[in-house]
Amino acid sequence: MNSRKILASAAIAAALSIGATANAQPDESRYAKYDFQKLMKSFDSSLRSDVPGIVESTIYNLVEYKSFFPEREYARLVRSLQEVARTSSDSTIAFKAALAGMYLSYGSRIEDTSVFTPYDHETAFKTAARQLEKKFLLSRASE
Repeated sequence: MNSRKILASAAIAAALSIGATANAQPDESRYAKYDFQKLMKSFDSSLRSDVPGIVESTIYNLVEYKSFFPEREYARLVRSLQEVARTSSDSTIAFKAALAGMYLSYGSRIEDTSVFTPYDHETAFKTAARQLEKKFLLSRASE
């Protein structure tokens, strides 16, 4: 895929994300005008970008959308996140991709799946990590 298509996809995803975070309310009716599958394809393309900032922003946006739409299917993007986690030369992006992949896969098994914090990526990832740790690591200790 050429870089123009990737940048265009990233721009679309970023614009949708900005619109979503402006109100910061998980209101699915606000997104009814967007084709979910096209948006997911856009996210998938953005995860393949050579620009680390686009990849990192896309990872956060996926966590955000999972918070808004926990019932949707994210399997395709989980595979893309796993690929980013395996191949990224940036350890921060690799870790966030792995964490986001786990959150998209197992978020429904966590008590409070909402990790979205408007404009605060760091808190969102820390919250997701804490919730996953609580569910999968600490639960074994109490058995």
